[in-house]
Order: sequence, then structure tokens, then C-alpha cells
Amino acid sequence: MGICCSREGGRLELEEAEGWFPWKQDDFLQEQLSGAAGVCMHTKQGWKGVNQDAMAVCQDFGGHKGQIFCGVFDGHGPHGREVARHVRDALPAKLSSSLAAPKTEEDAPSSNADLDSSFDKSDDSTTFSDTSDESQLISSWKSLIVKAFEDVDEELRLHSGIDCICSGTTAVTVIRKGDHLIIANLGDSRAVLCARDSKDRPVSVQLTTDLKPDLPGEAERILSCKGRVFAMDDEPDVPRLWLPDQDAPGLAMARAFGDFCLKNHGLICTPEVYYRKLSEKDDFLVLATDGIWDVLSNKEVVKIVSSASDRSKAAKQLVERAVRGWRRKFPTSMVDDCAAVCLFLKPAVSSEEENTMKPPHASVLSFTGSFRKALSGGEAEEGTAVWKALEGVARVNSVIRLPRMLSRRWRSGSMDENNNGQESSKTDQESSKIN
Repeated sequence: MGICCSREGGRLELEEAEGWFPWKQDDFLQEQLSGAAGVCMHTKQGWKGVNQDAMAVCQDFGGHKGQIFCGVFDGHGPHGREVARHVRDALPAKLSSSLAAPKTEEDAPSSNADLDSSFDKSDDSTTFSDTSDESQLISSWKSLIVKAFEDVDEELRLHSGIDCICSGTTAVTVIRKGDHLIIANLGDSRAVLCARDSKDRPVSVQLTTDLKPDLPGEAERILSCKGRVFAMDDEPDVPRLWLPDQDAPGLAMARAFGDFCLKNHGLICTPEVYYRKLSEKDDFLVLATDGIWDVLSNKEVVKIVSSASDRSKAAKQLVERAVRGWRRKFPTSMVDDCAAVCLFLKPAVSSEEENTMKPPHASVLSFTGSFRKALSGGEAEEGTAVWKALEGVARVNSVIRLPRMLSRRWRSGSMDENNNGQESSKTDQESSKIN
């Protein structure tokens, strides 16, 4: 399932806690997350093989009480599941240690020009020059976030033990510190905020840009590195990134972790970083993979989450609606993996009353892993087939045509896995660039 929850001060594997933790009860966990951190999350395997989506929530992040980290990761390629889970674990740890450590000149990002051009600020809720402290906070955070992303990508290449030549993952993350939101986006997952208008109606505010290969700035960089951008005939609305001399691998995004066959041809791991000062009009934030956004608009997502009677189940309801949307809008295609994290920015109205009615529980957020396996009477476990993203389907993140130098090795590896039985829009955007 690819879910990781933690609280600063330790992590506990679910498999080690089966004797005492009610890990079979999905509803129990969601209630604890919603009550303790104002977060709910859910993911559902699609029809393309194993679930390659992953999520993470970390309380008291970086050793700061009340600070929270949330992230959603969408893997792709033959080993996308492993890449997404590796980044899910490595990125929060890298960011947390960076926040706790004193900053030095060596922590500066590799490219100040890229950083300045990729940092955005929502200008409807605060003035960037309000205070020097706020400006300093944003400047230091954007530097360490960019460096953390680049470090994780380099470690993935050198030390992960995962074949990432044609496999990778997107990432959209948020760190909340008081009324500050710092959002980082790499790829085509998305962050959308629900705010209230003058008549107290919920409205959607898209905080990130889907980094597709045909965006002018992205395409210019790719073409300058000899990469190619075009859509396949049977998918005219899905521009893809290709190698200079081969129609492979066909990546549907311009930035990602991994995918090292394209790193010299325009693909980068530098995230776009955004800032928003929260106001009393802001209700919640939704982070989700493209399995959600391909079939639901920002407005629909906000309506579904805001209308949930139990906010601990809002993410699950959102994912279930997206699955139905896939069946309705793309009846001949396989349903994509879907994952969503909902971060509520205000306490629940009746949270105190509910807490007085429930017996006290020990801290249950110090664990990592999947809590859905062996659900009695629930949905089936994730599939264990090897990656089969393109069998009869369009709208996937990378096509099945691997570079010639890799295709024979990958096919051989897939056969071994089978034999051994192993686990196989733009909307109105209220932000402005800071130079």
C-alpha cells in the first residue's frame, strides 16, 4: 500500500507490532491520524499491477512540536513501486535532519538561478515583505528543500540498490509550520487548497503546476539537452519525453526522481517550491497523484472532501469517487493507482466532544508500513504481479518501450520474477513568481 506514518522520536514497523497494535482496523488508524494530526489518507491499487503510489505523514517534523510533513509519491516504470517507497522514506528523513541541523554555506542549492525561478508565493494571503523573519524563513527553507531533493536523487542513483534507469517517481510534499505552508512539487502530482470566498463558499486554489514536458519552460530545457517531446498517435493529449535517438521511454512528466536514462536529456530532480501564508479562510489541503486529477477537477475534489461528514474518511471517499470516474470516463482503460492525503488546517468542531467519549489510547503514530494486508472481510491485498502498465491501456506515466540497451535485461528479469512467484488544468492559480 505504501503508507508511512511517524512521530519524531522513533518509528516502529507494523510487522513488529502485530501483538498489540490493531493494525487490521483501517478506520481505527484513520481516526487516530485525523484526531492527532488533522490528516486522513487513502490509496487504492489500480488495474495495472502492483500499487506504485506511496504516501507519508510525519508529526512533530524536524523536532518541532506541531510541525507536520505530508507527501504523496507516484512511482512509474518497472521498479516504480520500489522507487516511490524508497523516496517516501528517504526524503522526510533528509528534510528532517536538515531542519534540525545548523545551516552552512554548503547547504546552498546547486543552482541559485533554478531555485529563484522555481519558488512561488501565493500573493492573496500575505505580502512577501511583511517581515524580515518571514522572508528569512522562506529563503532558508526553499534552499534546504531543493538540496534535499537533489541529495535523495543522487543517493537513489548510487546507493539504493534499485534499478532506476527507466523507473522513477513524482513527489508533492508540504510542510506546515504554524500558519506557513511550504509546498514542493516534482512531476505531475498536485496540491490543491480549499479556501472560502466572501460568501463562505468553498473554492479550489491550485497551489502547484503540473510539470508536463510540453510546458514552455520545460520543453525549452528538454530540447536544449537533445531530448524530444511529442505525443503518440493514440494519445494526442499526453505529451511525453523521449531519448534523442530512440522512441523510449516516453515519460509523461518533465521532472522526477530516478529515470536516469533521461537525466542528461532534460529531465531534472529540482522541485518547484511554493509558499502560502494561511488565513482564516483556508480549510484544508489535498495532495494527490494524477490518478485523482485525471478524472476529477479541482472543484470536484474540494466539493467531495468538504462535504464528507466524517473527515477521517474524506480521503477514502475521494479515492472511491476517482475510481468510479475512471470507469465512467475511460471505460476501455485500466484504472490508475489513486492516492490522496487531506491535511485539515482547522480543528474539527466536535473533536473535543468526541475525545471525551473515547477511551485513551497510547501513541499510535510511530510506525511505518502497510496496515491493509490481511484485512478480514475487507478488500483484497495488493496484487503481486510484475509491472504491466501498458497491457491494453493508454494514459500511463511511461510507455513499455525501454531503451534498446536495457530491454533484453529487463525482459529476462521479469521472466525470473514470474517463475519465482515474486511481487511483481490548468485552473485559476493564485500565485506569482519571485525573482
